[in-house]
Amino acid sequence: MSNYGWLRTLLLFIVVFSVQSTVSEWLQILSIGPDFIVIFIVSVAIRFGPATGCFWGFLAGFTQDVYAPLEWLGANSISMTIVGFAVGQLEERFLTVNLPAKVGVLGLAFLVNDVFYFLITGLEKDVVANLLVTRTVPECIYTLVIGAIVFYLFSGKKADV
Repeated sequence: MSNYGWLRTLLLFIVVFSVQSTVSEWLQILSIGPDFIVIFIVSVAIRFGPATGCFWGFLAGFTQDVYAPLEWLGANSISMTIVGFAVGQLEERFLTVNLPAKVGVLGLAFLVNDVFYFLITGLEKDVVANLLVTRTVPECIYTLVIGAIVFYLFSGKKADV
């Protein structure tokens, strides 16, 4: 990735984080909203590989940790870094990833992110099961719909992010 590509990705991250902080609240249905930051991490990791995915995953998670309660500091950083690295590894394994595969990877990444976050925060088993059913699955479906639209709109673009 060129220096110009890093700058564009940083600006895109700032826009995505701003959208997550503001617009996603307007898009909520029954307190369930899409996660634009996971869409960003998956997009960057698929396009540029594990090292870049790991870096942006950590940066995104750290930025979210700034807003999280103090006792959970670092949970987002770890879970997003794992997602960025894992999705980046998939990029190296598969030369071309079509739209349904990208959406599938996004769904898997979203679920892995939430599961690792719940494990790191030390929530009890029954609380985790309840959160997975009532919050994670609906948010995952909503994020998949938004992610499919984003992937479709930017699928023809060949320039660096």
